[in-house]
Amino acid sequence: MAGVGEGIPGASPLGVRMDDVAARAQVSRATVSRVLMGTVPVSEKTRAKVHAALRELGYVPNMIAQGLAGGRSDLVGLLLRGPSNPAYGLLHSEIQIQAVRLGLQLITVVPAPMEPSEAEFAALRRLLGLRVGGLMVSTGVIRSTDLEPFLDTVPVVSVGRIEEHPGIYGVSYDEDTNAAIVADRVATAGHRAAAVVITGSELSTAEHRRGLGMAAHLEGRGVDVHRLEASTFGTHTDCYDDVVALSREGRATAALFPSDIRALGFLDHADAAGVRVPEDLSVTGFDAIMPGLNRIGLASLRIPVARVAERGAEVMKEMLRDRESVPVRHERFPGEFVPGRTLAAPR
Repeated sequence: MAGVGEGIPGASPLGVRMDDVAARAQVSRATVSRVLMGTVPVSEKTRAKVHAALRELGYVPNMIAQGLAGGRSDLVGLLLRGPSNPAYGLLHSEIQIQAVRLGLQLITVVPAPMEPSEAEFAALRRLLGLRVGGLMVSTGVIRSTDLEPFLDTVPVVSVGRIEEHPGIYGVSYDEDTNAAIVADRVATAGHRAAAVVITGSELSTAEHRRGLGMAAHLEGRGVDVHRLEASTFGTHTDCYDDVVALSREGRATAALFPSDIRALGFLDHADAAGVRVPEDLSVTGFDAIMPGLNRIGLASLRIPVARVAERGAEVMKEMLRDRESVPVRHERFPGEFVPGRTLAAPR
């Protein structure tokens, strides 16, 4: 097989043109375009010839130039919170699957692990600098008002986070309903005093809303709630010592965390502190998407990641086709409670 760029004197792979691919494959330029876009049926034999030429020449399409030339771009930008968090990692994977299914060209930017708001806004600017045709926002930090200057330029779909801005289409988990589901399970188990970890809104709007929702719903059920604020960026261990102290003092028989990462970390902390779960303290998490969670036995709320990703991608596809025909809505999908050994009646 010919080497990368072979047959085009002095050309690097980035300098290879679509006409060069067409000549190598002995097909028309339009046929190469159809194979690349994947929107029009092409015979398997022709497709194989074109892909062979693409590999041999190392052709890289200029997505930005194509979008500008056509007056629009099918390139969709995804602004994603750190995928090291399993919830965001799975969301990323599911959005990518749906992008392939719908024929969308997806490019993802993840903010650097520094001060969250500044990093995410810088990542947003990088995406828009690529002249994407649409923007999907899947992060719990950047504010809706930060997106306002761009709403007339590109269609924006908020995916996986509560959206209330009248100009931004939202497809999210129903954090309010989900928080109420967890709180109801804890109250129904007989707990009358609980600690609720509430992440600061500057760290995660989703976890912040979950925490507030669980606390408010427990209080509505007559439970004595100790609200603990987690405000340190880059760590999930905030409030662990406070929860242990409340348990030892008999002031809390349950601890509710706004994410599984925080809850699982606390289980190790509780073991080291001599606090037995659930004998001394029941513990609940939030997300329930990590493989093997049932083996650990953490009681948690499973968020509908696949459904939200599917719907978010569908809305983006519709908006790219005809933005004016898609009225802004805020769709929210509830999850389901996953019972576990970490939640039991108080003793």
